[in-house]
Amino acid sequence: MGLAGGEVTVTALTHRGAVRPANEDAVVMGAMTIASANMTLPVRCVLPVSDPVILAVADGLGGHAAGEIASEHAVHRMAEMSPRLVSPDDVDVLLKNIDEEIKDHATQHAEFSGMGTTVAGVLLNADGNFWFNVGDSRTYRLEGTRLRQLSQDDSPPLPPSEDGKPVTTNFITQSLGGSGSTAMVPHVGRDHEPDPGAWLMCSDGLSDLVLLEDMERIIAEAGSDEAAVHALWQAAMEASGRDNISILLARRR
Repeated sequence: MGLAGGEVTVTALTHRGAVRPANEDAVVMGAMTIASANMTLPVRCVLPVSDPVILAVADGLGGHAAGEIASEHAVHRMAEMSPRLVSPDDVDVLLKNIDEEIKDHATQHAEFSGMGTTVAGVLLNADGNFWFNVGDSRTYRLEGTRLRQLSQDDSPPLPPSEDGKPVTTNFITQSLGGSGSTAMVPHVGRDHEPDPGAWLMCSDGLSDLVLLEDMERIIAEAGSDEAAVHALWQAAMEASGRDNISILLARRR
């Protein structure tokens, strides 16, 4: 089928990791959301793209309760609006609205001051495929066995690794709800590659702990998307699992 229809197969897993007491990540797959979950096996769903479909991960910031409220609000709003998102501008406006809503909630509840969430995902519709992000959660396009990052990290540049391990930072320059008085500017772009297309979306609980080439190898060696997502999660857990881990692997046909 062409862009006017087809379907997307999505495999998802979200987990608190090995250290954190709770999972402040959340994911959205079309009209479905998963928040505050502790999954050890991935779920798989097939969604028609007759209506627009949004797929994304959100990584809550600001400590237990505040972070999970922000990420859950973000994915619920994306699920609610998914069928009506027809252009990159629609995504931009939605993310800015979510940003304001989270800020308003934090203003009304002092204990939630500083709460926010990252987001990274794709919008699939009749006009094509679009990527978006705010913060340091990531969207990659899977090209054969290679992962090419589409999203733009909202974090300072880091020095190259000297020991082969990922170089990471906990500092991000903007998030939904957590950018203070600075205007939040989402990154939104078109994926110009033709379908069939495949994408990996993840929170930094995966990308901070597992090297890109190891992620590529794991996906290439797995016999299925479910096996790939589970093995990616296991790799992050074995690399300390110090953060919440969320992974979406999507294929549009």
